[in-house]
Amino acid sequence: MCRMLLAIGLDEGFFSNRLRSSSIRRRLLPHKDGEEPNPEEPDNVEAEIVDEEESMEPAEEPAEVIFSEGHGYVAGDNADRISQQGFYGTRLDDGRLQIDPVEILHLLERKRVFVKSVSGESIEAKHIVDELLNDDPDLWTRYLVYRDLRSRGYAVRQGFGGGIGFRVYARGDRPTENTANQLVYVLKEGEPIALHDLDMVTEAASAARKKLVFALVDQNGEVSFYKVSRTTLRVLAGESK
Repeated sequence: MCRMLLAIGLDEGFFSNRLRSSSIRRRLLPHKDGEEPNPEEPDNVEAEIVDEEESMEPAEEPAEVIFSEGHGYVAGDNADRISQQGFYGTRLDDGRLQIDPVEILHLLERKRVFVKSVSGESIEAKHIVDELLNDDPDLWTRYLVYRDLRSRGYAVRQGFGGGIGFRVYARGDRPTENTANQLVYVLKEGEPIALHDLDMVTEAASAARKKLVFALVDQNGEVSFYKVSRTTLRVLAGESK
């Protein structure tokens, strides 16, 4: 007779990002007209950010992204550049690169793209967030996790459902040539996870032979990562079952 338990421990392979969500919002989403900035936030947000991926990016002209129906689309040589340099997006049959909302926000924050509507109007990050939050209330939480992973130099792809938010590749691996070795499940502090969902994601990771990592986002927007694994405990003779 065996009992199956989950062993959860802090993943030392990821280091908690101490940049508050409010600072990231301030960098990416400008204050509304007439809104006073928070005096507790640092004036020089740029100086507070140490980003491994960003420090390696060459200076270049931003690429145009057309935002339509919840996704961004990049065409021509820009599609090749964005895809090859940062492993963003998915290639479509017509040659365009389709990028997800968290990827758009990440590229906007790094000033690598500018976004327009189909009709040619400029679109800011705030418009994208406001438009998608009703259908995707966890968008900002997922972006904080995505941003944290990318800042560590990892290639990151969207998950495949069932609660798996992202697939993460080993350092140096290319999504076009390698498979992800870790699956990331995104959690918000204070929100419970049902045992059924917990069992489902652990089974999915086990079936895919991937490491499972929980990304916990606290109320300040700080991200901590926890590795999850199954542990088998054998019932000793005479022990109640």
